[in-house]
Amino acid sequence: MTGSLIRVAFLLVPLLAAGLAGCDRIFEPAAPPQEAVEIAPVGETQEPASTAPQPVLPEHPEAAIAAAVIDWDAARRDLSAIPIETREMAFQIASGEAAPPVPVFLPSGDVSIASGEGAMRFQPTSDGYFAALPGETYDVVVNGTNQVIGPADGTPAARGDTYTFLETVSGAQVAFSRYGADYLVEFECKEMPGGKPDCISEEEALAFARNLGLTGTR
Repeated sequence: MTGSLIRVAFLLVPLLAAGLAGCDRIFEPAAPPQEAVEIAPVGETQEPASTAPQPVLPEHPEAAIAAAVIDWDAARRDLSAIPIETREMAFQIASGEAAPPVPVFLPSGDVSIASGEGAMRFQPTSDGYFAALPGETYDVVVNGTNQVIGPADGTPAARGDTYTFLETVSGAQVAFSRYGADYLVEFECKEMPGGKPDCISEEEALAFARNLGLTGTR
């Protein structure tokens, strides 16, 4: 009887071992599934799903400095209509092609800058001229130029006869255009009480500029 039990026990050992091994395989945790990755074919690139719209910047026309188109015929007609005795004849201005490249405006006989300390100084330049007039309370410089800012395609810039007043750190300025040329009248104060240049008012500066007389032309 004892021998029979031993043989049964001996036969059950392999069966128990096999059962335990099967239990290990049943309860072994499964690996997590991998996410599918889409691979583009060779030679192709994937386009982004969406792109942000690009801002549209405004276009500004380019500008260039060029010589103005001077209306010499109009300047000559206006000059010939002025009586010779009323023109500013303090000094001679070259005529014809030797004249400055813009019509010349200078103070007329009825304009004074109060007790001038010296004679007017006139200097032609490659693009126009300047005239310096010393005064008691302020000095005046009149500049004329044919260099104007216009479109880069060469289209003549629009010119106007408006007189524009501007205060500066040392006095004031008045700008205007005539016959296609640009003119700038600068007033430089001799003294500035309290650091403020108040030697000339806007009305006085505009009146001075408007009273400049056409003195020479080509």
